[in-house]
Amino acid sequence: MLKAQSGVCAEPNLHGLTLFCNVMTDDVDAVRGKLARIPDIISELDDRFSESMLNGFVAVGADYWDVVYPEQKPVYLRRFPELSQGDREAPRQPYDLLLQIRSDRFDANYLAGRTLLEWLGYDVEVVEQLRTFRYLDGRDLTGFIDAPDNPRGLRKRAVALLDPDMDAEFAGGSYLFLQKFRHDLRRWDHLGPERQQQIMGRDKVSGERLAEAEIEGVTHAAKTRLLGTDEQPVALLRQNMPWGDLREQGLLGMYFSNQPKTVIDWLKVRYYEDEQGHYDPLLDYTQAVTNASFFVPSPDFLKRYRYAIQTESRQGSDTTE
Repeated sequence: MLKAQSGVCAEPNLHGLTLFCNVMTDDVDAVRGKLARIPDIISELDDRFSESMLNGFVAVGADYWDVVYPEQKPVYLRRFPELSQGDREAPRQPYDLLLQIRSDRFDANYLAGRTLLEWLGYDVEVVEQLRTFRYLDGRDLTGFIDAPDNPRGLRKRAVALLDPDMDAEFAGGSYLFLQKFRHDLRRWDHLGPERQQQIMGRDKVSGERLAEAEIEGVTHAAKTRLLGTDEQPVALLRQNMPWGDLREQGLLGMYFSNQPKTVIDWLKVRYYEDEQGHYDPLLDYTQAVTNASFFVPSPDFLKRYRYAIQTESRQGSDTTE
């Protein structure tokens, strides 16, 4: 079975900690060596806090990849797509690295975050940290069940992870698109449950789709269905979690895929008007203030390239001598 970083296909947790980071050193060898150790650090922390189901990953930003791994690059790794029409926009905010820890214990996440940052040291600067949490029975702060049609079980791995036939060099890795949404819950709550259900196209309690006879206009469910324009399934695993306090709130959307083009098309369906002038109506009540794309390498890839550099360095020394 493909070995991926533990946080990609993990089951939902109660708490999350996401660190948006930039690299502050030109010593690429040091960065590669430190990245290679991160999956093992997370595994060791999981053993220490085994009851908390701790998991996590490190992802490399699309703009930074060519700096740290110039020899090999995932075929479809690109910057986050340009999404802008009318009042709907998703401004790009590139980051070099993304670290995420999830578990059922807030204190375990905190300790894991400190441990990882101590390991990375002054080579990395944390630009933003975001605490996320599970809300009720897996709902967004809008009150609706989040991603009710998300893949489950082995289907998660099938849509998120590259297999050797797709890209042997990056097998076990995953493309990641990130959107940090900020909700306007005051306007949303003012709508009332009935209008909210019309916008979402789902029952607020059960999450079931509304019958066509009950729907007026286009819905969020219709614009986010996991079928492409060619009626083929969209390879998409959402690992979303709400964030916020009593002043501002939102959703951290994380979309993993082994077919990033289908995810880009899925995003465009949400943001751009179709022939009837329809877009995802939920975007009138939330805005993605941070948008970035990454690749989550497998632990094997991270370790393989750490050793490659060490081997090259030794060979260079032997030649000099």
